[in-house]
Amino acid sequence: MQTRTYTSYKKYGARRKTPRFSGVWAVKKLTSLAVIAGLLLVAYTVWTFGYGYIEARAGQSDLRSLFSFTGSGSVDPEYLRAEAAAMDQQIGYLDPVGEISIPRIGVEWMVVQGSDAEALKKGPGHIEETSLPGAGGNFAVAGDRVLYGAPFLNLDEVEPGDEITMKMPYATFTYTVRESFIVTPDDISVLQPVGYEAITLLTCDPPWDIKQRIVVRGELIEVLPAGA
Repeated sequence: MQTRTYTSYKKYGARRKTPRFSGVWAVKKLTSLAVIAGLLLVAYTVWTFGYGYIEARAGQSDLRSLFSFTGSGSVDPEYLRAEAAAMDQQIGYLDPVGEISIPRIGVEWMVVQGSDAEALKKGPGHIEETSLPGAGGNFAVAGDRVLYGAPFLNLDEVEPGDEITMKMPYATFTYTVRESFIVTPDDISVLQPVGYEAITLLTCDPPWDIKQRIVVRGELIEVLPAGA
């Protein structure tokens, strides 16, 4: 006579239990963790880029609202030097400097005073150790290439002969690009005067890499009255 247990076994077959820590279990867990990690990475990326863009646009709006043309209409070199010197004494950290335009790469951003992380959240920043346009020196501007609207994302596409325009409160300055080159972050020689009135733009190269800087340098070729 067959027992109940034997009959049940024969009818339904043996019931095997998958070991809790089997290879299948491990693969499923790793897959789940990978999916979660991917979703978190996407969320972080969207947050970083999205919030950074919004923050930069808000900063740009603030800078534009504070900026105004104050020039007399003169482009005399002595007048420009005096205006540049006066502005250099009066301007404060995170104040608007002027508007930079680079037609080649579609850039039209307000420049802020300062070039640290906080300043670059608002847009390209004037490196304070360098002179302002009209002073006869080297006006240097740093910009982010990835975050905060990435104003200098395509700076590597700027070529010799391209124009860069800087609208200041007292005059509008146009430069023609002479050269572009790569330096290390500790090479501060690029901020020094170069023998002609210049503009120097700097950003990381390639994007996301802080080991190198791409430098674009232009020479002043034209000065027009403020607002032109």
